[in-house]
Amino acid sequence: MRTLFSLALFLTSSLASAASLDYLGPKGTYSDQAAQLYAGQAGLTIGQALPTITAISTAVAAGQSQYGLVPNENSVGAFVAETSGLLAKGDPGWRIIGELALPISNTLLVKPGTPANAIKTIISHPQPFKQSAGYLAKTFPNVARQEVASTAAAAEAVSKGDGTTAAISAPAAAGVYGLTVLAADIQDDKTNATSFWAVQRAGQVFPAKLPNRVVVMLDAPVGSPALGEVVSGLRALGFTTRNVQSWPLGGGLGGYRFVIGFDSTHGYPLDRVERTVSSTQKALLLGAWRKN
Repeated sequence: MRTLFSLALFLTSSLASAASLDYLGPKGTYSDQAAQLYAGQAGLTIGQALPTITAISTAVAAGQSQYGLVPNENSVGAFVAETSGLLAKGDPGWRIIGELALPISNTLLVKPGTPANAIKTIISHPQPFKQSAGYLAKTFPNVARQEVASTAAAAEAVSKGDGTTAAISAPAAAGVYGLTVLAADIQDDKTNATSFWAVQRAGQVFPAKLPNRVVVMLDAPVGSPALGEVVSGLRALGFTTRNVQSWPLGGGLGGYRFVIGFDSTHGYPLDRVERTVSSTQKALLLGAWRKN
């Protein structure tokens, strides 16, 4: 079994002692697996399994959840659409304080006794469909696909089905929902991995005092120097650009909202990072943590 290959934890022991971590449910999802790993390393308890990423975001922003674990990016399927959709709307009301990267092994699950030639519909979250596109095109070219909110929801649907459906899900879902593995490791890229953000409510102090990973959100209307200012300012501290997302601001062509990830081999004092970001108009520090 492959193990976690990247884990960043930045909760102090006093914070972690009574804190819980909510995640995307139900049981048997990759988010469930990631939450178990993150909580175990950070000394957190497992909180609620919420039905959507939006529900996690809303609960953390409202202070109803102490911490949340949000899937952000897949190495094959790119950014997670629901998370990106939240960021496209502006400040989500939470801040990123840690990161976990989880190797992904997509598994095709069926009810016991179901042969491959009986499958009429394959059910999964949109991301596994992208990650396993080559396998599906070759093995099940004419089989219908149905998208659901999570890989565990797909497994649950198959467990309640008539034996003509299959789910692309995490291996753990087989035991949870009484299914059989028809095919394992069906992802096209065997280095497939998903990153998860650990988030806390906005307005609290970032636990990392020497962050080496930073995420900035900024609005850059037409003609605004904001993008260049943020990039050059963080570059002066030794940060390089890691990834970029952007969405039109509306009101005409040329203005964009950016979410930019920065990386550094060294840690820099949090107050210097905060001053650098806040010196640019319409920029906010969305995340700061230390990746070991």
